[in-house]
Amino acid sequence: MKLNEKTGQSAIVIWVTARQGASFETYRTDPSAGAEIRLPLAPAQLADELAREAEREGVEPKSLCLCGWKYLGRFMPFEWLPLNEIGTAEDANLLAAAITRDPDIDCDVLFQYCDLREIFEPLGYINVALQYDALPYRKWSNPLDLKEIGMDDLSLHEKCALQLGWELAGKDDSRDRADMSVDELIDFGESEAENRDLVVWLHGYMDPYEGEIDTARYSKEYIIESCEQVGFDIDFSRLPEPEESLDDMARAAESALEEKKENGLEGEHEEEIPF
Repeated sequence: MKLNEKTGQSAIVIWVTARQGASFETYRTDPSAGAEIRLPLAPAQLADELAREAEREGVEPKSLCLCGWKYLGRFMPFEWLPLNEIGTAEDANLLAAAITRDPDIDCDVLFQYCDLREIFEPLGYINVALQYDALPYRKWSNPLDLKEIGMDDLSLHEKCALQLGWELAGKDDSRDRADMSVDELIDFGESEAENRDLVVWLHGYMDPYEGEIDTARYSKEYIIESCEQVGFDIDFSRLPEPEESLDDMARAAESALEEKKENGLEGEHEEEIPF
């Protein structure tokens, strides 16, 4: 039982390089071996950043690998997500865009659901994020004002259990929560959370095994196409039905590199953000 993580300053910072055998430890010892990119970016901007780094290292963009990452803001508690093991820069960008463009998404709720439902692929995370409203997470319908009732000095665990007990007792016809003591409500909340495998936060709770989210509803190609059609300001909550897919980001990056060489363009790196 814990606080919900909530802030509008959210981003994923990735570190990419083509150096063979590179890892996060490589970044620690020689960060100049690759480039930091702060996400989300419009797909064309990301392609340009990858093309710029590929040119600097003298390789093709498809040779770049996501070797390190850092989560900021709403992502902060979740640095265990192994994007560098099973994902790409494109995956990280789509995940960052899906979450930062929807201020109602609580990363704690999203990632706890994915973890408990054993959803580990980046595309699965993105699909769940796009269907966030369907998650079995419920905010308190009639939350207690803990300061007003003199219970603000309870531990976080007790506050969460008290709110849960108050919420569920109000839905139980065999109970009158107004006649229950604080200790009884806390015990009831703890018992219900344990018996039903509920995940409880200070502002709501989730029954992670209720229903099921379709983690394959949107294909990666389709999400990319939608991003490219409307740019970074895509409204992920109103996606049309999938149609034809576009080329992947590696092709986009290679195209950007060729155009860059033809036009003799150069640019600045993103401002460095320490991991």
